[in-house]
Amino acid sequence: MAFVLQMLEMGKRESWFHSVNPTAKLIWWVCMIIVPIMITNPFALIIMTVCIWVMAFQSGIAKQMYKFLIVTYPVMIGFIVILWPFFYAATPDQHYLFNWSFLHFSLEGFIYALAMGLRIVLSLTACTFFVMTTDLMDLASSLGEFMQNKLHISYMYPLMVMSSFKFLPELGGDYFNIIESFKSRAMDMDTGSVMERLKKYVPVAIPLIDSMLRKAQNIAISLELKAFDTNNKSRTFYKHYPFTIRDLFFIFLGAVAIVVCVVLNSLNWGKVDIFL
Repeated sequence: MAFVLQMLEMGKRESWFHSVNPTAKLIWWVCMIIVPIMITNPFALIIMTVCIWVMAFQSGIAKQMYKFLIVTYPVMIGFIVILWPFFYAATPDQHYLFNWSFLHFSLEGFIYALAMGLRIVLSLTACTFFVMTTDLMDLASSLGEFMQNKLHISYMYPLMVMSSFKFLPELGGDYFNIIESFKSRAMDMDTGSVMERLKKYVPVAIPLIDSMLRKAQNIAISLELKAFDTNNKSRTFYKHYPFTIRDLFFIFLGAVAIVVCVVLNSLNWGKVDIFL
């Protein structure tokens, strides 16, 4: 939980990437999520992932981001790389490391599993970079201003999404505080059958739900005191986020990645099948 809070605080640092318009970074992030959906070529996925690692170094968040990803990568893709080859369709022309009855592990299956894992790696890396270089409140203001002025959509919707992200760490902190308070009263939360442990968490849920409702009520009162109107589409903003050449260039990077995927697919180089 402490690391999540640290990641959110890193969005307030100063660098070239931190100063890019949050909406532009959001568009770039969406492009990076689309890329692994379009292609499975492992070399293309690795190159794009390495590019994001270089961007993280230039942003001054390399140490924290690398530490998080090196620990997270094996957890996220380990099961895929290990288990997927066993379920890969067996054919006589494959290079088997072993093939016994319905169990088989081939080199082709391993390459395919690795490509699937690299898709998750690229998405995870892009998400981590986006979170660690973007202040959530700046993102809410930038996205709200863009949606209100360009799309004529109420500011309420980006406010709802950003508020959820903002208060998730607080709810996590409340959860751990409640757990620790029960443990200090000699309540064993970690032993017993599955049903017994679920019953022990019932008294934890009650104060947690109460905390959530109180936070929601406080937010509602705060918005009412500040005369927040969900139908007001002429809201002014304390800080403006105009698009500059730098922001358009960042969006251009995401668009280039999409174009590269389209070209690779048109040349039949976008799929991992060319290596099988």
